[in-house]
Amino acid sequence: MSFDMPFRVPAPVRMAHKNRIPYLFLEKGILRVDGHCLLLCQAESAIEIPGSMVSCLMIEPGVSVTHEAMKLCGENGTLLMWVGEGGTRFYAAAHAHQDASRVLRQAAIHTNQRERIAAASRLYGLMFDDHMPPSFTIEKLRGLEGSRVKEIYVNLADKLGMVWQGREEKSALNTSIGFATSCLYALCEVAILAAGYHPGIGVVHSGNPRSLVFDLADTVKFKTVVPLAFEIAATSPSNLNMAVRHGCRDLFSRESMFETLLGHLENIFGTDHDCHD
Repeated sequence: MSFDMPFRVPAPVRMAHKNRIPYLFLEKGILRVDGHCLLLCQAESAIEIPGSMVSCLMIEPGVSVTHEAMKLCGENGTLLMWVGEGGTRFYAAAHAHQDASRVLRQAAIHTNQRERIAAASRLYGLMFDDHMPPSFTIEKLRGLEGSRVKEIYVNLADKLGMVWQGREEKSALNTSIGFATSCLYALCEVAILAAGYHPGIGVVHSGNPRSLVFDLADTVKFKTVVPLAFEIAATSPSNLNMAVRHGCRDLFSRESMFETLLGHLENIFGTDHDCHD
């Protein structure tokens, strides 16, 4: 096996993303190149990764990436994203020549009132397992969402024998909810970029660089990280942030959250969710 390749001929045809492995999480090692393959070199082994057969590589803490590996990923149209452990943080992304068709579809829905309300209705169904009344506007949906969310917080607190005093209160519970939500936002942003959408073009939310992140997070937040945050806060851990981060990491893995989020994007926008094809 040779790591020093003085000359490398790019593959003449890229494999379509619909035929690739959607994503891989990489942890601990050096990502380098051997011929047309990527190698994750670890202490006692080297894992061969056919770069042209993977759409997205999630670079977790402990991984270094060589210049040649970056170059090969660019040639193959492979998205690189630097994330926290288990996808609980999103730091940066590197991608060349990304297809814009999904962003155009996303923008078309955002600027067409009828299509946007239809997309919001699908999003609402994912949030609450219920149908949004057909006469609702985006503004009415926001109001209904607010009342439903308040009810969820009160019910979760009652189940654990806690008193809910609102999100404005400075408490360990609200700290736990905030940190768990930020972990979910990171995973949502990774999913959005991996699927070829723009984080700033939302359906219900608008006017924020992470509008779609907030929309996508809302589809799962009150079934996953918010109940988890309540449960962790109820145990009064010595290191609350660490307990929440580890809890979110395990939850994301156990519930296959990344795949779920990709499916929700497909549902909301009516497109195939294969990564940035």
